Formats: sequence, C-alpha cells, structure tokens
Amino acid sequence: MFDTMQHKSSGSKMLEEYIAASPDKAARSVEEMALSEAVFWFSGLRASSIITCLEHMNPKKAAFLLRRLHVKQAARIMQGLNARRAGEIMLNLPPHYKKRLADSLEAGQIKALQEVLNYPQGSAARLMKNDFLSFKTDAKIKDLVARLKTLPANKMPLSVFILDKGGKLCGVIATGQLAFYPQESLAGSVMNVEFVRLSPFDDIAKARDILLENKLALLPVTDGDNTLLGVVSLWDLRTVNSKAEKKTAFEEPPIAKKNLKPALAAALFVLAVIISFIIFKFS
Repeated sequence: MFDTMQHKSSGSKMLEEYIAASPDKAARSVEEMALSEAVFWFSGLRASSIITCLEHMNPKKAAFLLRRLHVKQAARIMQGLNARRAGEIMLNLPPHYKKRLADSLEAGQIKALQEVLNYPQGSAARLMKNDFLSFKTDAKIKDLVARLKTLPANKMPLSVFILDKGGKLCGVIATGQLAFYPQESLAGSVMNVEFVRLSPFDDIAKARDILLENKLALLPVTDGDNTLLGVVSLWDLRTVNSKAEKKTAFEEPPIAKKNLKPALAAALFVLAVIISFIIFKFS
C-alpha cells in the first residue's frame, strides 16, 4: 500500500474515474478491500464520488465504512444519498454513532431516514434526498445569501425552504429572487407561501407530472405535520431509470426520459443564470 500523498492523490483519482465509469463494479471492489485500505482511499475522494459509491454498496458495509469518516463529513454524505439508501445505512450504524450523526442533521432529515423503509416502493419518500437548505422565518436575506456563497456552483439550489419556529415548512424562496430583496428583510416577510409539495406516499409518476405541469425543477416532500422530509428533483426522476438503480433491492417504476429532457435543460439553464447573477451582485 502506497502511503505518500502523491500516490494517494493519484489512487483516489483513479478510483473516482472508476466510480464514474462503473459505479456498481467500483462499489464491489471497495467492498472487497480491507477496511483500512478502503478508508485510506475514500478519504481522498470528493463527496460526490463517495455518495455514488455508497449508493451501490451493501448497506451494512457502507455503514461500516461511513462511520470511519469524520461525523460532519458523514452527515454531508447522508444528505446527498438517496433517502432509501440513507435509511438502510442508518439502520446499520451503532447507536452511539447514530446519535452523533443526528446532532449534525435537521430533525426532518432524521425523521425521514428513520421512516423511509416503511414507505411503499415507488413512492416519493424512496426517491427524495436530504440535501436541501432551510432557514427560519427570522433569518435575514443577507444571511441566506452568505450561506449560498459558501456553496460550490454545482451545489447551488434553485430554492431555499423557510421553516416556522416549530420547524414546520411554511414558505419557499427562489434563489434567483434573493438579489432583489432588501438584505435586512426577514425571510418570513418575503417568502412565497403558495407552493406545491409532495406527500412521501405520492408515487414518482405523480411527482413527475407535477414537476412538468408546473415547470418546476424541485419539489419539497412533507409529512402530515408539515415537517420537511426531503426534496425530489427532475434529476432524481431522470436517474431513477438508470441500470444501476434497477438493480437495487427496491426497483422503481420506469420514467420516460424523453419527457424530462426539455424541462431539465431549462432548469439547468435557469440555475446557471441565477448563479452568475448572484456572483456578480455580491462579489
């Protein structure tokens, strides 16, 4: 085993390329590594590559590997995972690590991870992800902007979600609108209170129809108490039909890709414009 930073960087880059080219085979290879070796190489990977690999790993082995990462890094990984896989991994973590991980996640995210395996196959809850940004109603617009500026361009969300004092979803603000509000304004005073949402029990065909009919790229998923559990995006609906997803234990109904491409392309264009505007406005 090479132990120099140069070899580690080179090896991690090769592993990232392998994960990108064949995530299922790469996951099997990582599972066959000794734990110390897997941790060594994983520590040099980007979060996106770790997420892709864990999506295809045996949940028990994925949990064994995840708990060797720093807890804050592990929390970011869990937020980016498909909710179904994140829930499976959560079940295989030891109690003390679950508690530490829970301290780094939103209450709604924890609830979603605990309950996801009880939701029906093909439901929005099985597909949703937890990598959303939420703020309380008393947060200032300048605070939202400051948080967004810390994100890489490819992680810039189209919307941020506003929670009341009880942690319930009560509004949405489009990221592109933030530049037009007074920076001292409170999120609760400018948020959009009329927005579309999904139930975790809604099937993904319904999610697709709602996204396309309303020309949206992202939908929040809330439970009966209006707790924000996760988000479903056009990208999630597009990738659910991939070969790797079909091989998982919970196969989802197929989605017609041809219907999603125009809306997805439009959403990506809008996102690029939003990012450019914010960078120009606040740099």
